[in-house]
Amino acid sequence: MPGWNGSEKDSMASSDFQVITACRSCSSINLVDILDLEAQPLANAFVMNPEQQEKKYPLSTAFCMDCSLFQLRQTVRKELLFDRYIWLTGTSAGARNYSHLFFRRVTDHVRIEKGDLIVEIASNDGTVLKPFMEAGYPVMGVEPAENVAQIALASGVPTLCAYWNEKTAESIVKSHGHARLVIARNVIPHVSNLHEVISALCHALDEDGVAVIEFHDGCTIFNDLHYDSIYHEHLCYFTIRSITALLGRFSLHPLHIETSPISGGSHVMYFSRSGKASEAYLQAVAYENNLHCNDLAAWNAFAGKCTAHKAETIELISRFRDKTVIGFGASARSSTYLNYCNLTAASIKAVIDNNLLKQGLYTPGSSIPVVSVEKGMSLKPELIVILAWNFRDEIVQECKDNGFKGYYLIPFPQYPTLIEPESL
Repeated sequence: MPGWNGSEKDSMASSDFQVITACRSCSSINLVDILDLEAQPLANAFVMNPEQQEKKYPLSTAFCMDCSLFQLRQTVRKELLFDRYIWLTGTSAGARNYSHLFFRRVTDHVRIEKGDLIVEIASNDGTVLKPFMEAGYPVMGVEPAENVAQIALASGVPTLCAYWNEKTAESIVKSHGHARLVIARNVIPHVSNLHEVISALCHALDEDGVAVIEFHDGCTIFNDLHYDSIYHEHLCYFTIRSITALLGRFSLHPLHIETSPISGGSHVMYFSRSGKASEAYLQAVAYENNLHCNDLAAWNAFAGKCTAHKAETIELISRFRDKTVIGFGASARSSTYLNYCNLTAASIKAVIDNNLLKQGLYTPGSSIPVVSVEKGMSLKPELIVILAWNFRDEIVQECKDNGFKGYYLIPFPQYPTLIEPESL
């Protein structure tokens, strides 16, 4: 692949991915290549040994001239991505807090009776469903990763370990009836079989039910240079226009839109088979149109800015070459950033992460050890790169609580920012 240099430690796995030639949403062949992030390992493919051979896959993007969908060219087999997963929603205090805000917002906008079924697609460890359970609503989570589904079940959240498709939807309808509310948080952009997933959602949804879909906003990715959110799990980067067009193919119409504090800039959209769009939705569409993020020229400019962002990252970290630098947050998005910027254990000694499933492992491709906060602080760092920057405030507070008084590098949004200790 252009821009990728292989080594004895890496191998391409061409049988495990396909390259699309038509739009994932509208099937148009009018795709234009935008940004090539070079071959990278899977973002959650942490390794036990830094010398372990790692498979890498091309990671490049294209823009559909017909429906404006920004998307990956490559589709890695879903079994490699999701059969075993190590991101747990409940790991983050911010995500746990958000689950209660999400519950309040949804129940404010959707009329739900006590006996109405609530289904969540890709429910992870059940964190989002717990507030609904606590309020007395019947729930059913659907989670493909067996290890994560078992964690949800152990915490008391009813969970079906399965991929979301027509068969799964039919099984739930037969055993529990149709759902008044179907939640799909940060999952629609992950699926290669978009039409089957939306069709199954419609099958599970009651005639007057509501679907709530959360997705990382494509305009925010464009405007704030969030190229770190581009990795093999994320196949589509929806704008309001492109996701509304997709759901319109299944006679689902927008009702309302809200912003989410998760993922550094997400939309939460409400859809149903009938109903009038809210003023908030209409205003959001107008704002999006002013940003021109559904235009080819904008995405071409985005690619150039990403190249400049990489150069600036490398220059800032080089200022600390004789000092101890660590990262905080071994997130999936950090994998893209570290690999694209060629950052390894030679420049970042360790990455702190509170997820026990990641501690003791090494970051994909960049081979940086993942450690506890105690271990990371024992290295006496002078610079902390906040890789999970969408949880910046939470991370800064934890660093302060553990005695850190050095510099922070905040990679996003837009260009990397070096923050002096006295500034926080």
